[in-house]
Amino acid sequence: MDNFLKIINELQDVFSTVGASPDSIKLPQIVVVGSQSAGKSSVLESIVRKNFLPRGGGIVTRRPLIIQITQDNLCTQSWACFLHNPEKKYTDFDEVRDEIVAETDRLCGNSKNILPDPITLKIYSADLPTLTLVDLPGVVKVPVGDQPENIEEQTINLVKSFVQNPNSIILAVSPGNVDLANSEALKMARQVDPDSRRTIAVITKADLMERTTENRLVLEGKSIPVKLGIIGVINRSQAKIDEGQAITKCLEEEELFFKSNYHYISGEMGTPYLTKRLCQVLLENVKECLPELIIRITEQKVIQQNTLDSLGTKVDNPFEMLVQLLYKFCQSFDNNMEGKESIRLHNGKEISGGRHLFQQFENTICSELETIVLPAEIEEQIEYEIMSSSGAKPALFTPNITFENLASNQVKIYVQPVKKSIKKCCETITEITMLLSKNVFRRFPNLKREAHHVCLSLLISKTQAVEQFLNNYLKCEICYINTNHKLFTKDRKRIEEETKDEDGDGGFEKKNVRKIKALLELYSSIIKNQLMDIVPKTVMSFMVYGFKEDLHKELIQRLVDQQKINHLMKEDMFIEEKREKATKMLQALEQADSITCLLD
Repeated sequence: MDNFLKIINELQDVFSTVGASPDSIKLPQIVVVGSQSAGKSSVLESIVRKNFLPRGGGIVTRRPLIIQITQDNLCTQSWACFLHNPEKKYTDFDEVRDEIVAETDRLCGNSKNILPDPITLKIYSADLPTLTLVDLPGVVKVPVGDQPENIEEQTINLVKSFVQNPNSIILAVSPGNVDLANSEALKMARQVDPDSRRTIAVITKADLMERTTENRLVLEGKSIPVKLGIIGVINRSQAKIDEGQAITKCLEEEELFFKSNYHYISGEMGTPYLTKRLCQVLLENVKECLPELIIRITEQKVIQQNTLDSLGTKVDNPFEMLVQLLYKFCQSFDNNMEGKESIRLHNGKEISGGRHLFQQFENTICSELETIVLPAEIEEQIEYEIMSSSGAKPALFTPNITFENLASNQVKIYVQPVKKSIKKCCETITEITMLLSKNVFRRFPNLKREAHHVCLSLLISKTQAVEQFLNNYLKCEICYINTNHKLFTKDRKRIEEETKDEDGDGGFEKKNVRKIKALLELYSSIIKNQLMDIVPKTVMSFMVYGFKEDLHKELIQRLVDQQKINHLMKEDMFIEEKREKATKMLQALEQADSITCLLD
């Protein structure tokens, strides 16, 4: 029995040292809960048979207190030590009380706030069984004095962090002079253990309970369903504590009381039986949880190792790592454009950078140009241009300038969609580089920021080159309407024949208008198709391939500077903290793994 419980104590020590939360490993343990002044301290002192817990008004227990009792038959005198100072041994338990107060104040200060960081107290005695209990702050309903306004929320959240552990046994302490239907301890226990499968109820001040049938049924376990049992105990009153009554004297009075008033169940009442029952329940719980615990430790080792791998090792050679990271960033951008790697967009979608850029071509330049058609009033515009070009005389033939002016105006409409497409492609490449830098340089915020500035500066220059090239191209299209274009001349004859053979009113002028309109549609379609081809090619040539070709050189020239390296390669403080925490946790898990192997 002792072997199992000692191993759990060792595991508690290991994980308390690294500050692991109660929920991280889910160790089997007995958690003592109850409202303020329910008698928790008296119950614990009666079990230990020593006066060692702080007492007073308000919240006395402000940090979890892990009490590890170890039976040592070689002890001639009970003694204690603390995990935070294991070298110092205490035989005077008044000094133990003082150290608990001092260690509480060390972290909590003089305020009445509570903290989740536990204090571990080890007690060795020949007269006590091996047992571990976790004493938690009592729940306070109304803040008093300088207690914080949310003190109830603080205590409930702390208690829940321990009792939610499915492997914990809940020792719910309730005073006997209060209706158990209103017990805060049982209420909290039911929230996490609705079937009372892992709850033991302790009724303190049983001598103050009225001798009614209802209360008798409560002590017999027939009124309130608690599967692990309801045990009554008698505490020393504050007056007897002040008088210095020995705990052994109180235990004698307790035994006499139950034999005199509840003789038929006296063998299952009192502190000695409570201690025996707790040892039995804890041992059974440890044996049941141990296989799962070993598996969980192994799983956590894998998780912590993966965390360390993702965080990377500490930087030993900043210059070498900087060069490697810059090359990796450039290679990652290249692979994304080629579709060999993918990025996770802000909407959670995973896609290669090249595909993401292609979709922007589809969604901007292609789709927008496709939606542009001749204006509804185009026929009126054609008639106006014909009249304007013919002057005061009636027009027998339509001069070329009419078509050229109309076609030139139509090409001008394409300028804004092209500019919008360039801007969108620039934003897309910026997004890709930001996501890649966030991944590659995540450990180094200064490097990530400076690399982003270099990328942005280079991309702006490449974008300007694209804008200049396409602006010049559009100026050429606007200035010179090429009516000798192969595709245009091919379909022009067909359109002229179709309009020549048309029947209908309006004579020559109307037929001429319809012919020019059809020719404008043809010419506009040719220019649109050319733009849908040349814009992506220009973007890829200048903004993608040009950017790729110059990126590594720009990063090296502007960032690989001996005076900047230490600044650039300074890790994010949170990364350092995470690595240190994960390292300590992994070491603790390795140690825990070694400890559990002792049971084989």
